[in-house]
Amino acid sequence: MAEAVVGSLLVKIGSALVVVHVKSTCSILTNEVSAMHNFFDEMKDIKAELESIRGFLHEAERFSETDANVKNFIREIRTVAFDIEDIIDEFTYKLNEQNRGVVAKTIKRVVHVKTWYKLTRMLRKIKIQLELIQNRKNRYQTSSLVKRGETQEGGRWRTAEDEHFVKEADLVGIDENKKQLMEMLSDDKRKHNVISVWGMGGVGKTTLVTHVYITVKKSFDGCAWITVSQTWDRDQLLRKILQELHREDPNGINIDGIETKDFRSLVPTIQNYLHNRRYLLILDDVWKPDLWHFIRDKLPEGNTARIILTTRNQEVALLAPEQQIMEIIPLEEHHSWDLFCKASFKKNNTSTCPKELTMWARKIVERCGGLPLAILAIGGVMACKEQTEREWKRMWEDLEHEVAHNPNIEYVNRILQLSFADLSCNLKNCLLYWGIYPEDHVIHRDVLINQWIAEGFVETSGRRTQEEVAVDYLNELVSRCLLHVVTRELNGDGVELCRMHDIIHSMVVSKSMEEEFCVVHGSSTSSLPRGKVRRVSIQNCNLENASNNEYSLRSIFAFNSKISLDSLCIMLRSSIFLRVLNLHGTSMERLPEEVFNLFNLQYLLLDRTGIKEIPKSIGRLQNLQFLCATGTKIIELPNELTKLRNLRTLMVSPDPIPAYDDEDVIYFLHGVMPPKQIWQLKDLRLLGAIKATDEMARNLETLTKLTMLFISEIRSKQCEDIFTAISKFNHLGSISVAAKDGEVLQLQALNTLASGIRLYGQVERSSAPQFSRSLQHHNSIRTLDLMNSGLDENSFSCLQGIRSLTNLYLRWAYEGNELCFDEMSFLMLRKLEVKVASHLERIEINKGAMPNLEELYISDCPGLKELPRGIEYLSKLKLFKWRNPNGTLVERIQRERAEEQGTVDRMRILRSIRFT
Repeated sequence: MAEAVVGSLLVKIGSALVVVHVKSTCSILTNEVSAMHNFFDEMKDIKAELESIRGFLHEAERFSETDANVKNFIREIRTVAFDIEDIIDEFTYKLNEQNRGVVAKTIKRVVHVKTWYKLTRMLRKIKIQLELIQNRKNRYQTSSLVKRGETQEGGRWRTAEDEHFVKEADLVGIDENKKQLMEMLSDDKRKHNVISVWGMGGVGKTTLVTHVYITVKKSFDGCAWITVSQTWDRDQLLRKILQELHREDPNGINIDGIETKDFRSLVPTIQNYLHNRRYLLILDDVWKPDLWHFIRDKLPEGNTARIILTTRNQEVALLAPEQQIMEIIPLEEHHSWDLFCKASFKKNNTSTCPKELTMWARKIVERCGGLPLAILAIGGVMACKEQTEREWKRMWEDLEHEVAHNPNIEYVNRILQLSFADLSCNLKNCLLYWGIYPEDHVIHRDVLINQWIAEGFVETSGRRTQEEVAVDYLNELVSRCLLHVVTRELNGDGVELCRMHDIIHSMVVSKSMEEEFCVVHGSSTSSLPRGKVRRVSIQNCNLENASNNEYSLRSIFAFNSKISLDSLCIMLRSSIFLRVLNLHGTSMERLPEEVFNLFNLQYLLLDRTGIKEIPKSIGRLQNLQFLCATGTKIIELPNELTKLRNLRTLMVSPDPIPAYDDEDVIYFLHGVMPPKQIWQLKDLRLLGAIKATDEMARNLETLTKLTMLFISEIRSKQCEDIFTAISKFNHLGSISVAAKDGEVLQLQALNTLASGIRLYGQVERSSAPQFSRSLQHHNSIRTLDLMNSGLDENSFSCLQGIRSLTNLYLRWAYEGNELCFDEMSFLMLRKLEVKVASHLERIEINKGAMPNLEELYISDCPGLKELPRGIEYLSKLKLFKWRNPNGTLVERIQRERAEEQGTVDRMRILRSIRFT
């Protein structure tokens, strides 16, 4: 973790050095120039020292659990890094005080010369500290870590080896995967010989492949099982392959003198033995593609060879062809329960859970989240516990602590930490950030990446934006199975909502607290943390009386908690370098003045609070990049907001009054009044939900960096200006526009590259053809969401030529009697929702329409008394939900199901319908 701290600190130092250089060049005060140059020189020296240390830390942190000296060194570096960060932040903070008028600026410059000298002296002391640490190099040389690393790797190798001796009867939930993998191995007609098995650490990849290997290896002429280390050596890997081939065929290959053979001798030996043989090679726990790129040219080619790669990294899994990639997911609930009972109740021959323990046992299994490694480890511990309700209840309550510290379970944590150790320093920071969120917390992609940016975790290079790089970070964590995708964007491409597996979350929280990255303050915590802790997460509690500690926090988060105004003020006064303030759901009705003294504040989130207004003082937060206040009582934004030229996200909306009986509450139907000249905020990426004004409509086109836009209460006369402006935005990914009550949306001028379009309000039917043609021309639209649009048969038919559309929502949007899908219409559509169409009596699906439709939702259409005609043509339909169906329709379908007299395709559809 010190590597991550040092990495983000180096970015901050780099930015500060630029500022020092510019400010000293512009200064007319000799003393100030001299003081700044001294500060500049000391920072450069420390930056160089930290850069030389960072590379070592990447290796050292892998072994901090097994070497006390390494652990102490990491702790020392982390403490020094925090001290340097305090100095850099104080420098930045003081420098900002000069930007408040000509006279005030000159006075402050004179006063701050002393501050620059003081900070320089502090940097010199820290440089001496670093020199003292460097004098202990014998404790942290990378070369001395290899032996320690081998010890830890050895433990991991032995874990893989253990799977060769697990009894078949003790396996649960692998039958289908085992069958599929064996079919891949036995099919000699396959052109590609590489198979990948991937999934998160501990999910059972090695167990599956091991038992397939044991079952099929006799049908191969040569076999080798290799567990790959994170830092593999090419010669050692080749020797290991030869040793394993010899193990399975001791008379077929000679390995005498193998330890003295070099690369040029090892490769021909392997190739000569495997030539014209049907062989099977398992490469277990491959971390990066480079291993395969190295080994593939050293192996004889042929369609009778089989190589299986197991990995936690999707990038490695993609080395195999798509049809030969197996993703191993956590066990289903009933399999998890069976496995746990086998591990916990071996003493009784039935492996059944006593009735009085069932509730706590199920809670424990639920926390394991279907992860076999965790289930078996915790089950093994429970087998040695007293079978009393009190003991099992205690274990469930302390499970997070047990996983981190119980030596009989701790190896679960250690195996998961291997994934953490393999990350870059920026990704380590991003992963540890999840320690802030409560267990099972689901978070939107934009919220997450904006917080990463505000914290300074995201580095850019070239022309790529920070948002683009942050999305790459998120995708990387997902591909490494460290985050799970809950839902994808409506276009099906990117992540929309994500969460973290409970066991990984426990590991992250433990690591985060140990490294003073974040401390959780909850109902069982007596007081807020002291010292150098950078972040505090207040969860499920009431904070009424915060003590006057020196917190020096960089982030404050609240989840399902209440914070008194006095407590918040106390924390803010001693945390003047705060970068992130998240008050989500705290019921706070006003922001204290202390918030507007936080010059470093980058991210301010006020969602679901009782805040009634954004004060004019907001203009003082010159570094604010993200302001979110959805579901509040705010109805108007102050003009001072336009002073925040660094603002990238502005998302504000009043607490909605549900206008529709719908499980999805629409926040953006009613926006807030924007500040005058909002178009001056030229760095905005996300903007919403603002009310349309004539002035804003005429000047909207200046916001060329927008990627997401929500506008409400549009009048018909404003449509041309607004939609013409939108059509000029090259980066826009999603737009949502809502018409003012009684107004009609004129769509002729809407010609956009956005992949998602939501239109709320009556659509001028005559504008539908031009709107449809523009979308067909760009071929970029993926999602079209229409609400209260008033479409009829003719205007809807115009939309059917939009071939790129994958998601179509018609909610309170269709007024026709018949909804007809023509042949060859909506060729890419995968999801269709028809909701509240009170006049609809019939749906007709012609052959060839919607050939790729997978999900169909019909809701509150009382006039529909029969199934959509031609629905049997939807051969890819997987999910069909029908909410509040006509009673006659339900009876008819139930009767058809019972009689089973329809065609095979029709019966498939009938069985798939789920009434709700």
